[in-house]
Amino acid sequence: MRIELATEPGDPARPNEDYASVALPASGQGGSLVLLDGVTPPEGSVGCPHSVPWFTARLGGALGELSVSRRDMTLTEVLAVGITRTAEAHGSTCDLSHPRTPQATVVLVRWDEERVEHLVLSDSALLIAGRDGEVTAILDRRLAELPPAVQALRDQVRALPRGSAERDVAARAYSAAVEALRNAEDGFFTAASDPSAAGRAVTGELPRADVTAVAALTDG
Repeated sequence: MRIELATEPGDPARPNEDYASVALPASGQGGSLVLLDGVTPPEGSVGCPHSVPWFTARLGGALGELSVSRRDMTLTEVLAVGITRTAEAHGSTCDLSHPRTPQATVVLVRWDEERVEHLVLSDSALLIAGRDGEVTAILDRRLAELPPAVQALRDQVRALPRGSAERDVAARAYSAAVEALRNAEDGFFTAASDPSAAGRAVTGELPRADVTAVAALTDG
């Protein structure tokens, strides 16, 4: 089995907020892949002194351990328990209800000799290659398919001159509209502090014999 991991911070001046790991149990019964893309908070956001890298390391470690040690659990259950564990690690000191509490997108894959299970939450992507060479993209499209009114705000921002005061005003309005949809009904979901978000993930499974490779990718 060939395994490659590559990651680097989006900004060299900031810590890497991504997390990637592959676990191959000593039993030889399959393995798991975990990829998290930490959500960078805006400047001045409050509610939790813990960094996004702290959060992704905690959640990623929990998902890696649970996905191989608890094969009786679905990947949705694995993510829910991982979110709960991570929330408990800082719930006594932090406001976990803050909309910008540390959070991340999730790609989780688990396989054995019979099947390949997958889970995707938010805008990271999973590519699965089949025996015929065809590649299927597993995507959670909710962030890309925002309500028409929010998409109209986005288009307005793009149409205005860069650096203009009008664009800055429109960009703030668009950002506020997107933030109102974060982890909300009719919006989009990330792994933050609420384990019920796991139930919003895109999940599925394929026969192991039909899968030749998988690739998990963040959006940069």
